[in-house]
Amino acid sequence: MSNVHTLKDIKDRGHRLGSTYEQELEKKLKIAIDFNSEITDFNEKLQAENSDTKVGSQLISERKFHSERQRELEAKYTAEIKLLKSEIKTLKRKATLAQKASSADKVQILSLETKIRELEGKLEDIDLERTYHDLDATGGVVEEPAQISSSDLKEIDSLRLELERVKEDRNSKEYTIECMEKGIESSNSIFRREIDALYSA
Repeated sequence: MSNVHTLKDIKDRGHRLGSTYEQELEKKLKIAIDFNSEITDFNEKLQAENSDTKVGSQLISERKFHSERQRELEAKYTAEIKLLKSEIKTLKRKATLAQKASSADKVQILSLETKIRELEGKLEDIDLERTYHDLDATGGVVEEPAQISSSDLKEIDSLRLELERVKEDRNSKEYTIECMEKGIESSNSIFRREIDALYSA
């Protein structure tokens, strides 16, 4: 015959069994909570690592872009500097030639000015000879102006023409020197602007 259990027995036994079962459930629940907390912490760390990876990747990409940009700028500036150096060399050569030509022209101008003074002196002498032919040493009487011969007139005209030609030549040389100096000044100004533009870019 099977045992008959009363409701009280079942309740009492259920209570006793329930206490042990509850303890086991509490342990399992605590383990599950701890495990879930560990999973949460791991996920947070993983997300942080992913975020750091993205930031690192972005930094690498930015550095790569800046490096490429820097190389492009260096290549550009190197080419411009090379071009400017070539222009400087050309300008210096032109300036040297212009200065040499200017010095030679200035020497010629001085020579022409000396020639002008000589011609002007000759003309003055001829004018005096034409006006006063002779001066009496004893009485200081000035005689009538002497007649100028055709040969003297030709000489005077020749001297005047030569004087005008020499003056024109001198003026031409002075104008050439002025143009050269302005050209050198303009070239230097352009060069300085290009240098300023290069370093301010």
